[in-house]
Amino acid sequence: MERLITASQVLDMTGYKSRTTLWRKVRAKVFPAPVKLDGVALRWRETEVMKWIDCAPVQSYGGNNQT
Repeated sequence: MERLITASQVLDMTGYKSRTTLWRKVRAKVFPAPVKLDGVALRWRETEVMKWIDCAPVQSYGGNNQT
């Protein structure tokens, strides 16, 4: 059975600091959308969030990182 996670868990997994950021990414269709449960509750599929994390580009803020 698919594990469903809360917005707080999504924030912890992604490192995002606010729900506003999360919802902006969902609306822009660059982050998986949640599923609606019982008409009110929203949850994310953990596998979709993990796949998004795995596919997200790695960003570097350092100087010249040649190896």
